[in-house]
Amino acid sequence: MADKPLMPRIELQDGPASDVCRLRLRIEDDLFWFDGHFPDTPILPGVVQMNWARQLGFALWPECEWIRRASNLEVVKFQQVVRPGDSVELVLTLERDRQRLGFAYSAGEKHYSSGRLVVVA
Repeated sequence: MADKPLMPRIELQDGPASDVCRLRLRIEDDLFWFDGHFPDTPILPGVVQMNWARQLGFALWPECEWIRRASNLEVVKFQQVVRPGDSVELVLTLERDRQRLGFAYSAGEKHYSSGRLVVVA
């Protein structure tokens, strides 16, 4: 595991302008998450997509400590699979007052996944 990357190649595209940030992610084929998921047709697990949103959200807005505790999910949709070699845009939307972090992975008109990570008191 130590020799395989856990995160995609990240390019800041826009932001964080207030509470929205757009990132370009290059999904390299040597990511750890593709090993065995699935051997003949590798896809990026949905739980990894949600975890990346949480990690990147906290990195962009470190003053929002609650992002690390956001463990509940709302309106999560997986529409397309993310494969090795894909280049995707991740839009993160911060709702500070409601302690929610929205995420949406897409590429042009193709929507991969979206949802919100939420803190429940």
